[in-house]
Amino acid sequence: MDFSNRKVENLRRVVALLTMFITSYYLYWRYTETFNPQSLFFSWALFSAELFGAITTFLFFFTVWKPKTRTAPPSVPGRSVDVLIPTKNESVAVLRKTLLACNDLRYPHRTLVLDDGNRPEVRALSEELNCVYLARETHDHAKAGNLNYGLQHSKAEFIAVFDADHIPLPHFIDTLIGYFEDNKVGFVQVPQEFYNIDSMQHRTDWKKKTIWGEQYLFFSLIQPGKDHWGAAYFVGSCAILRRKTLDDIGGFATASITEDMLTSIKIHAKGWTSVYHNENLAFGIAAETLKPFSIQRQRWGVGNWQVFVRANPIFIKGLTLSQRLSYLSSMIYPLEGLQKLVFYLTPPAALFSGVLPMRALDVNYLLHFIPYFLFSIFGFSEMSRGVGGQILLEQYSMAKFFTYLKTLVIPFFPKKGKVFKVTPKGEEGLAPTRTLIIPQFVVLILSFTAMLWALVELLLDLRRDSFIVSVNCFWALYNSGLALAIIHFDYKKLFQRRSAFRIPDTVLASYRPAGETAASEAQLAVLDNITEEGIAMVALDQIPVGKEFEVDLMLSKPYLRLQCRVVRERSMSASPYQISHIGMRFTNISQPARDIISRYLHETAVIKFMKDYVLGYKTYIERRFGRKSRLYERAARSLAYLPVIVREGGGRHSYGAIKDISDTGLLVLSQETWALGSEITLEIVLGKERISMTGLVVRMIPRPDEIFPEYLIGVQFKEESGEKVQNLIKIAGQIGDLIFE
Repeated sequence: MDFSNRKVENLRRVVALLTMFITSYYLYWRYTETFNPQSLFFSWALFSAELFGAITTFLFFFTVWKPKTRTAPPSVPGRSVDVLIPTKNESVAVLRKTLLACNDLRYPHRTLVLDDGNRPEVRALSEELNCVYLARETHDHAKAGNLNYGLQHSKAEFIAVFDADHIPLPHFIDTLIGYFEDNKVGFVQVPQEFYNIDSMQHRTDWKKKTIWGEQYLFFSLIQPGKDHWGAAYFVGSCAILRRKTLDDIGGFATASITEDMLTSIKIHAKGWTSVYHNENLAFGIAAETLKPFSIQRQRWGVGNWQVFVRANPIFIKGLTLSQRLSYLSSMIYPLEGLQKLVFYLTPPAALFSGVLPMRALDVNYLLHFIPYFLFSIFGFSEMSRGVGGQILLEQYSMAKFFTYLKTLVIPFFPKKGKVFKVTPKGEEGLAPTRTLIIPQFVVLILSFTAMLWALVELLLDLRRDSFIVSVNCFWALYNSGLALAIIHFDYKKLFQRRSAFRIPDTVLASYRPAGETAASEAQLAVLDNITEEGIAMVALDQIPVGKEFEVDLMLSKPYLRLQCRVVRERSMSASPYQISHIGMRFTNISQPARDIISRYLHETAVIKFMKDYVLGYKTYIERRFGRKSRLYERAARSLAYLPVIVREGGGRHSYGAIKDISDTGLLVLSQETWALGSEITLEIVLGKERISMTGLVVRMIPRPDEIFPEYLIGVQFKEESGEKVQNLIKIAGQIGDLIFE
């Protein structure tokens, strides 16, 4: 995110200050003028919920007042680094991906697998991949105890920590190690990004390539904001810590199941500084379904209360005021469950009983409430810098409110509060809907029943407060809409429909019927997604389910040849061609081949596909007062997924895959580089037919990778846009419709 536009940022701060002033006046007026003496409990409940909302808003504004942007310093060679991978019950398949990526880390290091499950298969995996295997006899203090056991077997100057499902990029250590040239830096943290963007915490528009994540606000904005105040904290994974810092605080903190926050507080209290480097350098698996999502949020909530009691940042020695406020804002959020409960129950209570939590609900009240409400929304939208998403956040608050309510009770049951539950990843099966969805159903049914009750009473002339009924019905209807939306989404996320997330990609391949080795039989096609289990391919061919093929994946040279069977086929006619979208499953794939695919997917493909998605939106101030750049109208582009042979005048040629196409040119992914300004010939492959066109190379973006090199080539057509180009655009549009159907 870009926070460099001073004019935009200053205007946002003015809006924040105005919002705080209006909110403060509204709360003062509410306290002094509106309490209902006939229903003080009801009045205090609603006022306390509003007051909590104001406190969290003010703390949010403080936290993100001036987010910090950092540029990584040069790498520093010669430091000793150990990579710790704590694991308990994660599958060997998940752990293998992480260890393969750890082996590909360029900076010299050791990888230590800390197995709290004492599993022979994990020992065998560690030995196979030349990692150090460690398993302790006792399992006290959960993840923190496991990490401390790893520290006992490490002499390295720096410790990198990754959860078992978080896969680092090869340059992770190289990018961050330079920060430790400052001897005061205790740890460096990067975002926890997740590649499975069909998870419970994501909302994705696959065709428009837009994405919203429940944690984007924290990692994209709140952590950079905390970094400005010297309070960015360690989040348990995707970080490097100085060993001397950990020794100074007695190792990873064990007094809370959220050991990361407590460890951070102790580090900052000792005077060490922290760094938040806001760049995605590792990718993990987000909670796919409702059950693990709820388990994770409950653990965070309980852990926060444990920290609040045992190392309260308000009172602990050594923290600055800014650090105390920053930590406080991150610790009190589970109280939102109680706040939302009040907001969800207030309209039904008023509609059923006719009793209000204020003296009168009239025009005077609305004249005070509406400016406060509108400025609260506008202020949050601006200060969240386009990654907030008010309605979506409210939906997720509806989803989590009962989970947060439970975290207020669990600490009173010590045995239950001490249980550390690893967030399940890749589990199939139904979630326990009784406790996870019923609270939202209760809100929905209660709200609708209350509205119906009040409307019937009005029709029967049993009450005469139509204005009060209409306002509370509107509020209840809003709550019902939130409940209905999240229930609908929850039902989609009750179980995992796929064994693995299909990473979108554009990869060239050639295929031929199994058993036929003649080169003339091979045809080119483009893969649009890959997993370790199979591929999806776009081909201008009619291919029946059950047919077996040999497929060469052109990831690197030599090409990876695999045996595949067609398990799914959808097709459409694009006269005179037949377009097929084919799902293929690998048959008899070897472990080395599977490992090559895993390394490509999680160290190369994931970077490409995540960069294609838009993660935020422009706020009003940014649109109205942001920098005005000279804009050139860009031709409409269509995703193509068509193979192409690129030829140069001297005879050199290479294969590529078209990424998108427009009236004026196209983008090609190729393993070969071409000089800017050079004239090339494009032979676009349509099944067994080829369409030849010429163009100039006007753009060349290298994606340097030692194992899987690739270049993005922008080509501008030389000839005028004609029938050939229009035909290709039409075919490309139909391919896109078929893929995203």
